[in-house]
Amino acid sequence: MKKLQLTVFIIFLFFSANAQLNMIEAGNKPYIYPLSDVWGYADSQSNEYALVGVYNGFSIVDVTDPSSLSEIYFEEGVESIWRDIKTWGEYAYVSTEGGGGILIVDLSPLPGDIINSNYFTGSTFPFSTVHNLYIDEYGKLYIFGSDSGTGGAIICDLTADPMNPTELGRFDDYYFHDGMARGDTLWGGAIYEGVFSAVDVSDPATPYVMATKSTPSTFTHNTWISDNGKFLFTTDEVSNGYIGAYDVSDFDNIVETDRVQSSPGNNIIPHNVHVLNDFLVTSYYSDGITIHDAARPHNLIEVGNYDTSPNFSGSGYNGSWGAYPFLPSGNVLASDIEEGLSVLIPEYKRGCYFEGTVVDSVTGLSINNVEIKILSTEYSEATNFSGDFAFGTPTAGVYDIEFYHPDYNTKTLEAVSLDNGVLTEMNVELSSWFTSIENELETAQITAGPNPFNESLNLNYTMEEKLSSDARISVYSMGGLLLEEHKIYSQESSLKIGSRLSAGIYIVKLHNANTFVAPIRIQKL
Repeated sequence: MKKLQLTVFIIFLFFSANAQLNMIEAGNKPYIYPLSDVWGYADSQSNEYALVGVYNGFSIVDVTDPSSLSEIYFEEGVESIWRDIKTWGEYAYVSTEGGGGILIVDLSPLPGDIINSNYFTGSTFPFSTVHNLYIDEYGKLYIFGSDSGTGGAIICDLTADPMNPTELGRFDDYYFHDGMARGDTLWGGAIYEGVFSAVDVSDPATPYVMATKSTPSTFTHNTWISDNGKFLFTTDEVSNGYIGAYDVSDFDNIVETDRVQSSPGNNIIPHNVHVLNDFLVTSYYSDGITIHDAARPHNLIEVGNYDTSPNFSGSGYNGSWGAYPFLPSGNVLASDIEEGLSVLIPEYKRGCYFEGTVVDSVTGLSINNVEIKILSTEYSEATNFSGDFAFGTPTAGVYDIEFYHPDYNTKTLEAVSLDNGVLTEMNVELSSWFTSIENELETAQITAGPNPFNESLNLNYTMEEKLSSDARISVYSMGGLLLEEHKIYSQESSLKIGSRLSAGIYIVKLHNANTFVAPIRIQKL
């Protein structure tokens, strides 16, 4: 099987006219009816299956050989555009907003014929419709977005009898559209509240909120915790929505570390994000499936994608609904609303990380909103309020990198080597002073001594004749406040300054109305 996948991958690299990034399609099964979510399952004989939500029911497809997909089971159900699936052991649980409760299917006969299924509708907290569900490592079933109470989360136990869940309690503070749980914490996507919530479920009978955090577009669709439990990732299901990353190691101080879009500015809507080995695998509607490297959660880099939806672009709820990246083979299952089920072969590659700080060359102060471009690519970033930047590319290479700010001279770093999985750090200085008039290079110089000084210091300067018109020497505080200004009349001379200055650091500039010579920093002791 691996040999077949490798052959397909090589053929794709050399002959495909519709290249994707580090991901190829190994097989596709069309459906007559629209699809919703997808989940995966592997039996004791290492056969792999896609569990597929279909508009008119629940489908099981053998995906062991991606080049030959075959549906082996279908259970007709109420018509609904919403179906979500999860598994516990050898059982599948299927939710729908069409009514009738949760379908439970015994998968243990696979690859033989399935013979046992039934519906669960609750008793203590009866329900008919369910938007989504999740099953944690303890066999606790979380039922989200039902028509019971506010639609928060009904918590059930599956360990005693997987075909007949036991109700343990209910979180009913507000509606959860989706969520997932790890340990004693439920991470709920409160879509209408615009937040994710960390809920203590150590006692399912009395769950309570420990922390909340708003997400970038305040329409929190789904959540997924990192493998180490320190970072949470979310999606906002809106046009130009973000995948958000958060440090949740301290509930009293949850911090957003990064946010990222696929095809920024094109109104694409993200749907469901999942975490696998510090990669984010996301169903992204009309953009298909995306993979982001999240090994550095403050620097999310898109390193893979496959467009399952070539007939749709931009906003709208078309394209890829679900992604499942957890099969033993490593293949990714993708359910596309219009195009059917795809089996994708990903190549998980770490990003080429480029990080650092941009500061003023004279003051040493950070500069925010510097536009940084990796030239000849589409990748760019802007520095934050602290002057920091963190981004990168999925492809190793040697690049020229441009730093632009309207108040500073543009700087280009040439031949910067960026490599997959390698952090390249650079602290960049920008100069805000021009040394030319009408684009002609001027020769001018200013020196100071002694520096540092106690009482006063001597400034020596030289300049060209056309610079001397209206020329002056100005002394500024580090905050930019003009403290002294001395008009000068000759092209070469000296003057004494600083006697009235207090102890501290100052900036001295030689300039006229149009031109600045690179300033110097002086210090009075």
